Amino acid sequence: MKRILCLLLLFVSLPVFALADYPDFSSYSLKELNAILIDLRLHQWKTEEWQEVLVPPGVYEIGVEIPAGHWSIRPDKGLGPCYAIYASGIKDQGHDVDLSAGEYIMECVCDSSSVYYSGEYKESTDFEMEEGHFIRLDCAMVFTPFIGKPGFSFR
Repeated sequence: MKRILCLLLLFVSLPVFALADYPDFSSYSLKELNAILIDLRLHQWKTEEWQEVLVPPGVYEIGVEIPAGHWSIRPDKGLGPCYAIYASGIKDQGHDVDLSAGEYIMECVCDSSSVYYSGEYKESTDFEMEEGHFIRLDCAMVFTPFIGKPGFSFR
């Protein structure tokens, strides 16, 4: 009897959860929706609950699309070798980083399950990323907050 009552309560409460107050996005333009998505992603990354984010290949502005800070970066499972290039400028209408615009850092990483993996590749890297700079990812990369090198301690 208790099970039947619990199931009945569950089915009665489901429509209430489905009616959450979400805005109607049907009248928004693609540009407006992208701006909302970027803003939501930045707020998500600043919460305490998340552990990692998979970022697709592309060029991203730090402070706009990816929060500034110190990040550990590794390729998604089975991918690599992949390049991550952190630079101060962009070119080609934002489709690539500009290596001639100043200093840049280029890292090649490879997931250990990739068919191309060998001991020559790093499995992850980290960047201290500042607002207004850019990063180009050649493959999907997993970003996690940097917590230091494993086994490194001053004690």
